[in-house]
Amino acid sequence: MSDDAVALSEEQLDHLARYFNEEVTFSRHIGAKVEDVEPGRSVIRIDVEDIHLNGAGTLHGGVYASLIDNAMGLSVIALVGVRTATIEMNVHFLGAVSEGRITCHSEVVHRTRRTATAEAKVYDAGGNLVAMGTGAFRVFEKKGSAII
Repeated sequence: MSDDAVALSEEQLDHLARYFNEEVTFSRHIGAKVEDVEPGRSVIRIDVEDIHLNGAGTLHGGVYASLIDNAMGLSVIALVGVRTATIEMNVHFLGAVSEGRITCHSEVVHRTRRTATAEAKVYDAGGNLVAMGTGAFRVFEKKGSAII
């Protein structure tokens, strides 16, 4: 691991959460909000609205996938402190949601110098597991993201 790739400080983590909440246009569009971020972990939520629903009136799978990808990516960036990119992702849809808040908890489960693997679980307002995913992320060795 290069010396440039280190876990973010508290100040950098605050900046990362603010950047995600205020500047990332797609995340703003779907209403995703960072609740917590620390090295190797993150929590992001979405309050379900009509724009999130599919033709059957339940949460669109793309919303789950976007939330899972964002949470895993955020947890990886917070751990490695350098630019990353999703290189593989798998999502399991376990339950239907039509309203309320969904919350995604992510954790980095393995990392090497050039890759990291994370998992994420999405819960509905009642605490039921409604989706989960895993992802692999490329870890770049030089700083290069405006986020950090």
